Amino acid sequence: MFRSISLRSTSLSVLLVLACLSTSLAQQRFSAGPRVGLNLSNYWGNSDYMHIKPGFTAGAFLMYSSLNHFGISADVLYSQLGTKYDGPIQGFNGNSTFRQRVNYLEIPVVARYFLTLSGNFRPNIFIGPSLGIKLNAKRVGGKLNGNDEPRLNGDNNNDFNDLDLGATGGFQLNWRAGNRQRFLIDARYTLGLTDVQTNLPNLWGRRNSLQNSAITLTLGYGFGVGREYPSRYKR
Repeated sequence: MFRSISLRSTSLSVLLVLACLSTSLAQQRFSAGPRVGLNLSNYWGNSDYMHIKPGFTAGAFLMYSSLNHFGISADVLYSQLGTKYDGPIQGFNGNSTFRQRVNYLEIPVVARYFLTLSGNFRPNIFIGPSLGIKLNAKRVGGKLNGNDEPRLNGDNNNDFNDLDLGATGGFQLNWRAGNRQRFLIDARYTLGLTDVQTNLPNLWGRRNSLQNSAITLTLGYGFGVGREYPSRYKR
């Protein structure tokens, strides 16, 4: 009798453990929040006389991570890209300078690999595609031979393609900041895979190959959303 009770107790314990493990392995967690930072952008390819230009980026993200090392995230960002031009241009004699701004709605979707399974610090690396939807383009700060030249300034939306497909990758530092809250620092590099310039003439002339190139540093704050399942790991 006692042996039978003992066997039943053991079986029940095993079933409870398996149920707990199954629940923990099925755990999902979503987080979302704001992100803001700095772009250091330029062009890649036939980019003579072009130099790095700082710009602003801001938006929001949604991230999913499970109990294993893998996760995925998507951002929607307002992103200021472009270049600082310093060289000869068509129709003007001498050296000309201006800042070319091209603003995008940027949507990177990346796969993430977390270096730790749990804990207060969960650094990760990531890689994936990024789609840029052009919002507007403008030249500002035009100078000719060191003097202000208003003719170099103005909107030039038609000089740039409406869509830009790129690849992005980098790393993230991820700290717990409260109950289901995390502080994030992202550093990434994005390289355009398609030409940004249309067939229309630009002041710097038609370039055979010209792609976006940007280093981006952002700060983010994530809030856990949705149901959080019990786990044997601390998150």
